[in-house]
Amino acid sequence: MKKLFATAIPVSLLLISTIATFAQAPDLKAIKQHVEYLAADALEGRATGSKGEQVAAAYIAEQFSALGLTPAGSANTFLQEFDAHAGKALGADNYLIAGEKLENITIIYPHPMSGNGVVTGKLVKVGFGIVAPTLNYDDYANVDLKGNIALIQLSSPDGTHPHSKYIDYNDERLKIKSAVEKGAIAVIFYNEDENYEVPVADYRRTTAAESIPVMIVDKSVAAQLIANNNNCTVSTSLNPVIKKGHNVIGYIDNNAQSTIVIGAHYDHLGHGEIEGSLYRGAPAIHNGADDNASGVSLIIELAEELKNSSLKNNNYLFIAFSGEEMGLFGSKAFVNSTAMQNYQINYMLNYDMVGRLDSTNTIIINGVGSSTNWDVLNNIQSGNLKLKTTESGIGPSDQTSFYLKDIPVLHFFTGSHNEYHKPTDDANLVNYDGIGKILSYSYVLIDSLNNEGKINFTKTKEENNDNAPRFTVTLGIIPDYAYSEKGMRIDGVTEGKPGSIAGILAGDIVIKMGEIEVLDMMSYMQALSKFSKGQKTMVTVIRNNAELQLEVQF
Repeated sequence: MKKLFATAIPVSLLLISTIATFAQAPDLKAIKQHVEYLAADALEGRATGSKGEQVAAAYIAEQFSALGLTPAGSANTFLQEFDAHAGKALGADNYLIAGEKLENITIIYPHPMSGNGVVTGKLVKVGFGIVAPTLNYDDYANVDLKGNIALIQLSSPDGTHPHSKYIDYNDERLKIKSAVEKGAIAVIFYNEDENYEVPVADYRRTTAAESIPVMIVDKSVAAQLIANNNNCTVSTSLNPVIKKGHNVIGYIDNNAQSTIVIGAHYDHLGHGEIEGSLYRGAPAIHNGADDNASGVSLIIELAEELKNSSLKNNNYLFIAFSGEEMGLFGSKAFVNSTAMQNYQINYMLNYDMVGRLDSTNTIIINGVGSSTNWDVLNNIQSGNLKLKTTESGIGPSDQTSFYLKDIPVLHFFTGSHNEYHKPTDDANLVNYDGIGKILSYSYVLIDSLNNEGKINFTKTKEENNDNAPRFTVTLGIIPDYAYSEKGMRIDGVTEGKPGSIAGILAGDIVIKMGEIEVLDMMSYMQALSKFSKGQKTMVTVIRNNAELQLEVQF
């Protein structure tokens, strides 16, 4: 690969600040080449653990090698392998037997919360499966469910609407738990309410399993079961899916004391099988040209500039992350690895969706509150870029994993668009000149801090970190989306928020809020929705393998 930058400094590109030098324009042809390769149909959307991901990783590693970067993955390679929990998959034994064997998963399928097993018992109708003492309502009154199978209707006696008096009791996990308490050996759900959103056979999210088989059936099947009025056999099988992801890591060793991490994720949504697609239709390749072939192309070309530059006061670690779309698995794997301990990381620059710079020339830079040294951004004039900045070091991209390790971060982003997470995010829509402008800006930024030594870290004020707009209260915590065991593990805690005031710490695993059991992210959000501002409750966490109760006031 030819050198893309020289030492000449065009007068038109001089900075307001004189501390940084500039370089010739980037090679837009090379940038386009990277994007078109990574976003080609042949790579099938680069889903983590897929063949397309492996092809993409090999291409990036090849580029790093051609630039003379040192392999910094495992066993003297550019690759770092990690496990990514990708929900569950249907096993071989999902069926009902009631007079005949039913195994068509379009009309009978396991509930995402189902446990695994095969049980046989008498089918017992228990209405909506609701126990509401404050409303003097109990579907289990005079019902013997011990050792039997509960047939439960979804929704509630007054339907599904925000003003339902049963809204606090119309929760599927709560219904399952009530049935278990009454002695049920399995639950079969069916629905007759056109306003109720019935769970579909989508197991891509890691959802905690209950202790018994739980099946969802079409209402026609429910009628058949009722008519049969006899013993029923329920068999459910859901198996955890663990994919092998690969970060691609290359190193420029300048024998400096500290290292700058420059990263971008290269995975995307495959054919839409990775949760997050906004496309509604038959499976189709999600090429992810902007998200995030654009960022990967930038860091490859920035690696060449820095390899050939005089900026030697830091080492440079280039990481193309996988697993980002599934929950920052790749970046979390790196920051929690022993390899992380080999570097004194100065700061981290993350490039995620930098391919749609529009006519306003506005680049969004998140994380400027994570170091006072980011004030240098105000002194950089490059490519007539206009900056829109946010303070928070936390967001839905890989810089979050580094910020939570007290590392200053910036996330560069040109904004969302109509093609986001759809098959139409293609290479022909990318603004390659815009990527070049952001690349040049980044070089000047690194140059501006080249003589500053290790920059400082400051915690940023976070707002609504646990999706507070959906709720009336917030704990002020950052969940660990990659955690797959029971409970909800906390990655970070925002100072001044209820969780921090109560003494909740990063690493705590929330297992209960008040009397509500927390088994996973979904049940945590459901529990949070039950509280109002000003209320107090006890939050039970596991810390150092011991249970601890902390009083929280929202």
